[in-house]
Amino acid sequence: MKHYVLKNGRARWTCAASPSPERKHYIDVILAGADTEASAQIVIEFFDALNRLVENHSYIVNVRRLADEPAGGPLYWSSRTALFWGDINKNWLLGDSEKAWISQVVNLASRAILVGGAVLLLGQIGRAERAVAAVHPNFMAAAQEAGLIDDGSGIHMSFDSRLHSASTRLSALRLLSDFVSVDHGEHLADTLRSYIGLSEPKRTAKSHLAIHLIQRSEADPQVRKTVETMLENLEDPLRISDLAQTLGTSTRQLQRRFLNKTGTKLLATYRALRLERADILLRTTDLSQREISAATGFSSAVALGRAFRSHYRTTPDDIRNQRFAGQLSAVNTAV
Repeated sequence: MKHYVLKNGRARWTCAASPSPERKHYIDVILAGADTEASAQIVIEFFDALNRLVENHSYIVNVRRLADEPAGGPLYWSSRTALFWGDINKNWLLGDSEKAWISQVVNLASRAILVGGAVLLLGQIGRAERAVAAVHPNFMAAAQEAGLIDDGSGIHMSFDSRLHSASTRLSALRLLSDFVSVDHGEHLADTLRSYIGLSEPKRTAKSHLAIHLIQRSEADPQVRKTVETMLENLEDPLRISDLAQTLGTSTRQLQRRFLNKTGTKLLATYRALRLERADILLRTTDLSQREISAATGFSSAVALGRAFRSHYRTTPDDIRNQRFAGQLSAVNTAV
């Protein structure tokens, strides 16, 4: 999802923030010219996907042109990532005022990422000597002349500075996913990579609700196994006692641990997972409501409709009608 923020008479793409996030993160995608604006869409889509998966955080992307307005001071950049969005075909040639602008941004941003030809900016602002960076083969000669050392892996995450680089725009997505791992843990990073196609999907949680629960539990092994077992038994739901026996624990211990780690009750979560699957089937298949009720462990379409209306405040008929009207909303992941 994206919306537009109007500033100085121009439209800026940004990722939609969640209604009341606990923490906001800002990414400024900096372009050398207007011809690169369309390609920045993949950055917006990356952080839009992250916003859908992460809880209590909101990522907001601002697309701006190089030195098009004042760089901003320490307060502006203290929690921002500056992403210099270069390509593999040309270097950025700067005037003196632009060099000062970039030097200020690189010095102040909490993270600065140089992509493609933007890596050669280091030479123009006096930061290239013996610096390690990800350099595309097209720029190798110029990088060596400037004193840059190629990382050799296509992405370079520096652990002793705030300056990072990627040799191409596609490898920049891999680097951004590595930062997700640093900030939110490897489980969420792996989920995001699968979600946007950076890696083959792994056999993990199969729903947004499951992802949020595992993240909330800080990837607790028993919570993860509990959620996966429930997802494998939606058509014929297990009794909680049978679920506990399958997991090798007592009913009381399982319920207590699940509540402590996720903040939600086990039985309510199981029911919410079944309803989420029903919601997905209503939106994405032509199965009848009777077939969907059977696939999600409800005794009848009437029982499914009653539970669905109580949970989502809408009816299966409304969801099916929205599908054919082309007005689908995001899957509700509330327990």
